[in-house]
Amino acid sequence: MIGRIEVSDSVLIIVIAALLLDTTMLTIMFLFAAFIHEIGHLIAIILCRCKILRIKFTVFGGVIKYHNYESKIKDIIIALSGSFMGFITAYISAKLGFFTFSGANLILSIVNLIPVTPLDGGTVAMIVFKSYSFISVIIKIIISIFAVVLIIYGKGISLMLFACVLWFNADDIAKLKKIR
Repeated sequence: MIGRIEVSDSVLIIVIAALLLDTTMLTIMFLFAAFIHEIGHLIAIILCRCKILRIKFTVFGGVIKYHNYESKIKDIIIALSGSFMGFITAYISAKLGFFTFSGANLILSIVNLIPVTPLDGGTVAMIVFKSYSFISVIIKIIISIFAVVLIIYGKGISLMLFACVLWFNADDIAKLKKIR
């Protein structure tokens, strides 16, 4: 079944810091939304009967390494299942009146569909478009549009820096491969 489950020390530090310093509990909500997102991937991996090699949780989310010997369709289903679970959780949370948690799940799910690796949308793009140079160009176009929007609205300097790092590393990002 599962080879190894790892939790990065940074996750523990962030959780403790959030509990002590974040009176809004927004950080904890996003971390819990990320955990639900990864549960969505895990359920899909199990339903697709793939072999789970390792699960690792970091500050930037979770990584599930698995073997899939059968089809690329299963890889696409697995990649999209995290966001699908997030959309379901966002809907249920909103119906129950937990609007902030619903928003956290919605934002996380939408961001994960951006076709930039290591995000889930990037994984799908890598499966569908096999040309690394084509993916690199797509990544640069999407990130450039994102950066222009940030410049126009003048918000999110950390997001702007994140976009710049991704843009300059688009060629390397496009060459990332996952275990098959």
